[in-house]
Amino acid sequence: MEIRVSDVKKWAGREETLHIESQDLEDAQQRLDFPFLSPLLLDVKVRNTGHELLVECQGTVKVQAICSRCLEPFVLEIPFEIFEEFHEEAGPDDPILDYHRFLGDKISLDLLVADAVAVSVPMAPVCSADCRGLCSQCGANLNLYPCDCTTPADDRWGPLKEWAESRPGQRQDKD
Repeated sequence: MEIRVSDVKKWAGREETLHIESQDLEDAQQRLDFPFLSPLLLDVKVRNTGHELLVECQGTVKVQAICSRCLEPFVLEIPFEIFEEFHEEAGPDDPILDYHRFLGDKISLDLLVADAVAVSVPMAPVCSADCRGLCSQCGANLNLYPCDCTTPADDRWGPLKEWAESRPGQRQDKD
């Protein structure tokens, strides 16, 4: 995905806004485990500051994710933002520098978009905030139906409970 910057780079202070809808998501798909369900929607603003081109992007894409609680597939909309600086100079991008290099009248956004989408995916996506997940005993999806499993008693607290019960006259909370 490339944006044309030939008009913007002519004058300092010039700014252009673009709306991009792209199906070409190969670079981003390589960084994600989830398949894309929609085209990438991207609003791009390119501004010439006189020394560099500032590129600001806001976008969204929908993916088929797996809930980390109930393990059911669901549609996850991923919003992302990009704020990058470009200098017109020869050579490949240098990770030590705080800017990207470009030559000519086009800037490629493929790797920037791929990285922005990849880091915007939640570490543990959930299908809904009130997802109940799976039963720790039988593995049943608690969103679909309740199970009759009982939670086993935690024996690690046994000695503390015995100590509390052995102290006469002290307040004792009942289970």
